[in-house]
Amino acid sequence: MSEDAKKHFVKKILVIGLGQIGHSNAEYMTSLGLSVDGYDISEQAVSRALKNKVIQKKATSFRDYDYYIICISTHRPEDMFVPYLDGLMDIAIRLSHEGKGGALVGIDSTITRGTSQEILKILGHRLHVVHVPHRFFIHEKQKHGVKQTRVLGGCSSCCTTQAVNFYGNSLGIPLHIVSSADIAELTKVVENSYRFMEIAFAEELRMVCENTQIDFNELRNAINTKWNIKILEARDGVGGHCLPKDSQMFLDLSRNVLVTSIIRAAKMVDEQYRFFLTKRASSEVPLARR
Repeated sequence: MSEDAKKHFVKKILVIGLGQIGHSNAEYMTSLGLSVDGYDISEQAVSRALKNKVIQKKATSFRDYDYYIICISTHRPEDMFVPYLDGLMDIAIRLSHEGKGGALVGIDSTITRGTSQEILKILGHRLHVVHVPHRFFIHEKQKHGVKQTRVLGGCSSCCTTQAVNFYGNSLGIPLHIVSSADIAELTKVVENSYRFMEIAFAEELRMVCENTQIDFNELRNAINTKWNIKILEARDGVGGHCLPKDSQMFLDLSRNVLVTSIIRAAKMVDEQYRFFLTKRASSEVPLARR
């Protein structure tokens, strides 16, 4: 952001949720010279953000902010693999009472289809609502950090206009604008479901190879010489919480439409692969063919 732009941008931003995504968002916005406060139910997360000077202060109220960037977790506290939106709805209810009229609510958290419209309904469209699913890779922050191409879908045209002005013009983030919040919501869920499927196929191939005395790496490298094929490495199973949780969101969406699902099969393969690794580690030999 140019110095002239900074002078004209004096509005206040509240980042709600200061985990990895919220912290990174606040860090990026603060680096542009913007006024950023933070909120999180975790005092540890707030203290880290204050210590790293990515926020100016902890918010005790949601009043008088112009932009609310929601980055809270959308998985169950006791089971990170299960989608959970109650915390997000609690934030929406609080915003309905305290949020500044005409402000923008940007939802970075991964959500299921229809959630943005539900939040807009809670807010009575007194605030604008958009979904801008996060994309972030901590090990390549310069290339795949906050400032990378992001999908943006608004609940209405006025919401989209407000969001393009903020994310695109003020933050300088390249945007791929879609026709609705529904499309934006599905984008993140499908991205991670597809990634889960790719990993599971590599895991399946490795199990087949090791049980039939084939060198998995040699076979994989040979296959990957083809221009449109990229079989992934098979490592320690699908890690983190995003891919398992988001692929479950896709399964929940498709269960009334499809009799079976590749994603369900991928989850079964990943579970079998984890057992395979445990068995292999305990015996130090490939698992016998069953």
